Amino acid sequence: MVNKTVEYKTKIIGGNDVFYIGICDDEKEMCTQLEEWCYKYGKKKNIDLEVYVWYTGESLCNDILKDKECIDMLFLDIELITTDGIQVGKFIREELKNLETTIIYISSKSSYAMQLFQVQPLGFLIKPLEVEEVEKILDKSIRLYEMKNQKFEYYSKGTFYKIPYKEIIYFYSQNKKINIITNGGEEQFNGKLKAITSTLPHNFIMIHQSYIINLDYMIEGSYELVKMRGGILLNISQPYRKSVRERIMQNKWEEK
Repeated sequence: MVNKTVEYKTKIIGGNDVFYIGICDDEKEMCTQLEEWCYKYGKKKNIDLEVYVWYTGESLCNDILKDKECIDMLFLDIELITTDGIQVGKFIREELKNLETTIIYISSKSSYAMQLFQVQPLGFLIKPLEVEEVEKILDKSIRLYEMKNQKFEYYSKGTFYKIPYKEIIYFYSQNKKINIITNGGEEQFNGKLKAITSTLPHNFIMIHQSYIINLDYMIEGSYELVKMRGGILLNISQPYRKSVRERIMQNKWEEK
């Protein structure tokens, strides 16, 4: 018997395979050094990354407000002139409602612990920085990034597809096919919803034998219906109503 090589391709739908790092410090030499270390780290770890640099808190806030694109990790100096790093951090967390970007504060002082609590930074580095410390915090940030950007995988017509879970609004089944509604459109493959239920993250719940929703996209929920982002209304079937109500209440409690 001749062994045949099975050829296939993989396609990633949506998501972002580049790790974006921001640096905001009014010391240009510090920015240059940190940027160099980040690129060397990316090359050593075979990670595709891009680094953006700001010298003032105002320019950083203006750019992220205008661009609406989130950087994945931010090295943020506390002692910035005019708009300091704590104000910038609060702007990101409270005004932009951005809890995704990991913030690493850098400072020449170590007396800011209580003031940083609300911003929920991933780390705090004291100047002068050491490359080993920077690499450790990069390791930690990228591990968190990978956890948050896990992907749903499926096979269809000779191709393996990967879609970040955070971009999936809901799944629905029809005529032995599973349809995936995402931020970017709709995808389809052969399968049964019950076969994938146990593989999905905790925030996905089955509300009907034909629907699995991502709670992160649910705007409102009643006894019989859920309203998803974009105004989509989906029915909750009788057998699932009690468990769905419990999960919705649990999710609200966890968000507090």
